[in-house]
Amino acid sequence: MRPKQPTPPTDELRARFGANVRVHRERLGISQWDLAFRAEMGITAISPVELGRTMPRIDSFIRMAGALGVSPGELAAGISWEPPETVVTPGSFEIPEDKELIKEAAALRNSGPYFRGRKKK
Repeated sequence: MRPKQPTPPTDELRARFGANVRVHRERLGISQWDLAFRAEMGITAISPVELGRTMPRIDSFIRMAGALGVSPGELAAGISWEPPETVVTPGSFEIPEDKELIKEAAALRNSGPYFRGRKKK
C-alpha cells in the first residue's frame, strides 16, 4: 500500500508566502535576479514563487530566507494550517458506557491478528 501523498499547498498559502518573499526582497532593494544569485537558485524559480504559483522545496525555502537575511519563520509569517479533521490514533478511542458496545469491542480486540492462537490467562 502506497503512503498517502501530501496535499498540494492552497492558493492562499502560496500567495501569502510569495508576498512575504517579495516584501523582504524589496526591503533589501534587490532584484529577483539578485535573490536567485544569493540563494544559489535558478532565476526562473523566483518569479513563480513571488506570484504565488509555486512553493519552493524546503532546501530552497531555507536558502531564500538566508539570502534575504531573515529567519524561515519570517518568510512563513501569517501562514497557518490546521487539519480538516481530527486525527484518530488506532486503539486510542473511548467506548461509550453501553454494555453491548463494551462486549462487542472486547470481542473485536480478542479476535484481532495479535490474539489468534493465543490463550488468555
